Amino acid sequence: MTTLASSEESGKGEPVDNTTIDYRGSAGERSVAAYPARKALRWGELDPHRKENAKIGMWAWLWQRISALAILVLLVLHVTLTYKLFIQFLLLLVVAFHAALGLRVILLDFNLVDVKYQRALVWGLMALGLVAVFTIWFSIH
Repeated sequence: MTTLASSEESGKGEPVDNTTIDYRGSAGERSVAAYPARKALRWGELDPHRKENAKIGMWAWLWQRISALAILVLLVLHVTLTYKLFIQFLLLLVVAFHAALGLRVILLDFNLVDVKYQRALVWGLMALGLVAVFTIWFSIH
């Protein structure tokens, strides 16, 4: 579906396709970026594409915050139930998970790894964290 652009936008009232966004750059040149047109969401309506549009960086950020809270809970349990191996193992596992996600943040913030490799970075650091957990666990117990 096309609509007429205002005279201020196009200068001549020419048709503009709704699937594109028309904007002017800093030097005044016209640029057109093509985006698929989607119906605007209403208040309280959930985006049906929210899971497929959620990038791995958002999930990594969320899981790092959750693991921080889990570390606090497990530290309290570790202090009160000192010799429970299951709690010790969970604490080690969650600390390694949190550290792996922290390394991801450091590598991305200092531009040591390009953002386009973020998915491989997350899974690679998770694998490295698991190797570290089992190496430490089996060397102690």
